[in-house]
Amino acid sequence: MILIKYSKLHGAEFISHLDTLRHLGKIVRRTGIKVNYSNGFNPHMLIYMSSPIPLGMKSTSELCLIDTSESVLGFKELFNEKSPKGIKCVEAYETTKKVNVVSDVESAVYEITGLNKFDENEILSLNSFIVADKKKGEKEARDKIISLSWKDDVLICNFKFGNDNLRPDAFIEKVKGLYGGNHVTVVKTGVVFKGNKTLKEYLEI
Repeated sequence: MILIKYSKLHGAEFISHLDTLRHLGKIVRRTGIKVNYSNGFNPHMLIYMSSPIPLGMKSTSELCLIDTSESVLGFKELFNEKSPKGIKCVEAYETTKKVNVVSDVESAVYEITGLNKFDENEILSLNSFIVADKKKGEKEARDKIISLSWKDDVLICNFKFGNDNLRPDAFIEKVKGLYGGNHVTVVKTGVVFKGNKTLKEYLEI
């Protein structure tokens, strides 16, 4: 199997999760590698994507597992040659581990710019941090904030990801209400696997 980390930039961030899957399938077909298919009446390519991110959010750390027995050698270059401008392979690994790119990822790292600077410990020391939620109206999010730190004027956040996640846009709206900010942008820049492991550590590379 081949596990890739890819970016969604330069307009690709406005492609929906389902349409991104379609794009990935087309790109992989163009590379010419042989991908395994599902069984059943309507077989489909066995390509697995990480959990969706909000439409319009830029990312340099999306994951995709491709079920193939072919070598990863030269795959990154071939993928990028056949892909549209905004979807590019950042890293590619050959693995025998069937990584669950949804449940095996515990958290995601985001870089947020445009917020007024504040003492991150003011939030980290709280017992409760309520944010707006589209389905429930509001929800408790303090347990979903793993870390916050500043690098110059960029706020680096590590939030729980997947089914029990904290959407960065909900966090941003809450923080803007508390401390202010203008022209806020956010980029997903990393993922953390179970056991607080990086991608390479998780694959034991």
